[in-house]
Amino acid sequence: MDAAPGFFNFNSMQDYFKIVVAMLIWSTWGLMIRWIALPPVVVLFYTALIAGIAVPLVLKVRGEFGLAGVAAVWPLFAMLAVGSIINNITYFYALANTTVSNAVFTHYTAPLFVALLAPLFIAEKLQKVTIIALPLAAAGMVLIVLSGGGLRWGGEHSAGIIAGTVSGVAYAVLVIVSRKLSRMMLHYKSVVLLLWITAAATAPVALSTAHVMTLQAGLLLLVGGLAHSTVAPLLYFSALRKVLAQHAAVLGYIEPLAAVPFAMVFLGEVPSSLSLIGGILIIVSGYIIIHAAAHNGNSA
Repeated sequence: MDAAPGFFNFNSMQDYFKIVVAMLIWSTWGLMIRWIALPPVVVLFYTALIAGIAVPLVLKVRGEFGLAGVAAVWPLFAMLAVGSIINNITYFYALANTTVSNAVFTHYTAPLFVALLAPLFIAEKLQKVTIIALPLAAAGMVLIVLSGGGLRWGGEHSAGIIAGTVSGVAYAVLVIVSRKLSRMMLHYKSVVLLLWITAAATAPVALSTAHVMTLQAGLLLLVGGLAHSTVAPLLYFSALRKVLAQHAAVLGYIEPLAAVPFAMVFLGEVPSSLSLIGGILIIVSGYIIIHAAAHNGNSA
């Protein structure tokens, strides 16, 4: 039950923090893609395969594994799978073919699409808190990218920027469909089927793509499969039962907030002082969303 205005809704806080943790885990994809040094479709296949085994085992131990009710809403699962595959492949491609700042910025056009599409497809009314927080987060993202010299167009960056934008649209579809399925109490089934479909769909291309599996790549793929494709999705999908899609989209800006400093430390992509202001704006936007949920029961 939602808390009355003026009181903390600890259940809502827990769900919102699940999304924050998931975003912090996903923020390290930029580093992982560079270090794994394998084609994006290969990375997606192996991480989905590993998680496709790990997630059912975790749910089985918890007594929550089952696929009842899936057939009745198979079009939604098909949309979820297509959106996820396109989102991951294009985002991984962008991370590998342009700067992390470029890839993350274009990928995170997604919250804008979520805010526009959620009222149309899942009857989620745009809230005042979102109207305040979303522009702040977007402005913060712009400043972070500008701190690194802005979007770097050119032969070596154009393909990555286009791929990043496509991933942003796909990500928006993913959030909206995930929210709908989670409200139907199909959140864990969504994770399992998404992983299985992704592994099956990418297997032919991944296994026929020439690549050398080093020990480092194998270990990093194992980490990605267990952390990025098992722990993070389970947290994210379970939280979407209570967290509005538009709120989840705004909190998604935590990923680029963390990803760019990681790139600065480990990859040498050094931003200027503008990044500090951008980061503060993103943190403020996240605080506004979480504060509103905690005090007013804005989850649903």
